[in-house]
Amino acid sequence: MQFADEFKKGRMWGMLSSIDLFECNPKKIRSEQDIKEYVKELCKKIDMKRFGETVTVRFGEDERVSGYSMTQLIETSLISGHFAEQTNTAYIDVFSCKQYNPKEVEKFSKKFFEAKKSEINITYRKMPGKNLPEIPNSANWFFETLETEKGRSVGIKGKKIYSNQSPFQNIEVYKTKPFGRMLALDGTIQLTEFDEFAYHEMIVHPALTTHPKPEKILIIGGADGGTAREIEKHKQVKEIHLCDLDKEVGNASKKFLPFVAKGLKDKRLTVFNEDGFKFLKNKKNYYDIIIVDSTDPVGPGKILFSSKFYKLVFNALKKDGLMVNQFETFYYMKKTIKGITKTIKKIFPKFWYYYALVPTYPSGSIGFGFASKKYNPLNAGTKKLKGNLKYYSKEIHKAAFVLPKFMEKVI
Repeated sequence: MQFADEFKKGRMWGMLSSIDLFECNPKKIRSEQDIKEYVKELCKKIDMKRFGETVTVRFGEDERVSGYSMTQLIETSLISGHFAEQTNTAYIDVFSCKQYNPKEVEKFSKKFFEAKKSEINITYRKMPGKNLPEIPNSANWFFETLETEKGRSVGIKGKKIYSNQSPFQNIEVYKTKPFGRMLALDGTIQLTEFDEFAYHEMIVHPALTTHPKPEKILIIGGADGGTAREIEKHKQVKEIHLCDLDKEVGNASKKFLPFVAKGLKDKRLTVFNEDGFKFLKNKKNYYDIIIVDSTDPVGPGKILFSSKFYKLVFNALKKDGLMVNQFETFYYMKKTIKGITKTIKKIFPKFWYYYALVPTYPSGSIGFGFASKKYNPLNAGTKKLKGNLKYYSKEIHKAAFVLPKFMEKVI
């Protein structure tokens, strides 16, 4: 139930958001003018009326905590904060009885002070004698930040059991109430124990049942081991290469996500902790299938959706090779899918798009691109696989390529 509903029903008094910002821009937190500008912009962002000017005082007697403190009276309460110069950290509190979005406050604050990391704790103030239903709180809930700019976010109740800032990304593992263990990278859900089988089975088996002799397979990404686990169910496979830049994801998976990490134990598998783009430059006419188990087309992962990358994939494949790649959800990413489809079709002679249902991904679905030099996935035969399957079947294989009417002009 939303904060606004509880407030209107008289069961909630207010909400306090406490935000910690780490590794801020030193110039920003040392500038009285910037701090005052931050308060003004924040109040506009969350539609909060200011009363009087922002008060700032610099404290310097104790070097450990020296820096500016700030306070601003707002509707029904206040904004306050302290900016510690020695550690380049900022600690900001926003309390109000008027509804606002605490995740927007965190996101804006992190961006304004150019912090590398942020944490938020939300406290709800109850009315006396009122029983308040549990409301999502960052202290015991995970909030996905991938699509907050578009007004969408997924919240899952769970406890963070692992966190590590690798040289490439923030890696987190949660023990959740509804979905078991969950892996998140840079605040985006990668897999959960509840439904990862759907994604991993569908990124692998349509390709390996289509190719008549899939012996040499390359995985770009997939450090957690789930994709490798599914490939290993095919006896024909003789060699599996897994290339993922961040070895810390694999380490976290081995320790906390054994249900996918068991895929990293097969003798046919060799792991390369390298840049996938550079790795492919040294491979020509080598692989039967390349599976691109990548993150979304933003940041470092954007190059894995480029024309240059797909040309390298094409050259690394044998004359009858094929590629499957993670290809977003058609509900939210039609424009992106259309653009990348055009790119792939200029390089591969055959292309299809198919999808799977994965509840914890945006819109509850995820798509895949199927690019082939020769084989048609709709003509795939039936193969006996080693191990149990929970999602994939020959019927699902065919059905997955049947797309909604609105996708006909996209693909």
